[in-house]
Formats: sequence, C-alpha cells, structure tokens
Amino acid sequence: MEAARGIGMSPLLMLFRGELPLAVPLILAGVRTALVLNVGTTTAATFGVGGGLRDLGSSGFTVQRMPVLVLGSVLTVAMALITDWLGTLVELLQRPRGLEVD
Repeated sequence: MEAARGIGMSPLLMLFRGELPLAVPLILAGVRTALVLNVGTTTAATFGVGGGLRDLGSSGFTVQRMPVLVLGSVLTVAMALITDWLGTLVELLQRPRGLEVD
C-alpha cells in the first residue's frame, strides 16, 4: 500500500480501492465455512431444545428405524453440500476483477 500512499491516495480511498477488494475472497471463505457449520449445528439441535431436522433425525433415532435415520443424514449432507456450492458461487461472483487464483 506504499505505492497508493505515494501517488496521493487518502487512507479511506486506499481501504476501498486496495485493501478491501483483496480481502473479499478471505472474508467470503470464512462466511462459507460458517454457513456449513450452521447446517451441522441445526442438525445437532434436533436432540436439544432447538428445531433442526426434528422429524427425520429424532424419530429415526428413537424408534430405531435405520432407513429414516439414513434419510435424515443424507438430507443433512445434501444441505451442507448445496450450501457450500452456493457459497462458492457467491465467492466467485464477488471476486474483484483482475484477481486470478490458480
């Protein structure tokens, strides 16, 4: 950022034109990770007082019906994968122009 300071950019302009666009991929990667963790947390909240996938997870577990339990697990994994894919899509769309990652 010394080059930006050398050509006379103000600190606010350096933030919005230099530093923040370079940080967008890292910020969105953290958001993507947090979203996938939230899917797992809501599934685990089924057995607590929270909502989550209450019908499929808890009923399959309490009555020991393996197909229902497997269906709830497969739906949870599918939700996590779709959430991760959507996060990746947003990350690709919001990447500043000129930043290429190999």
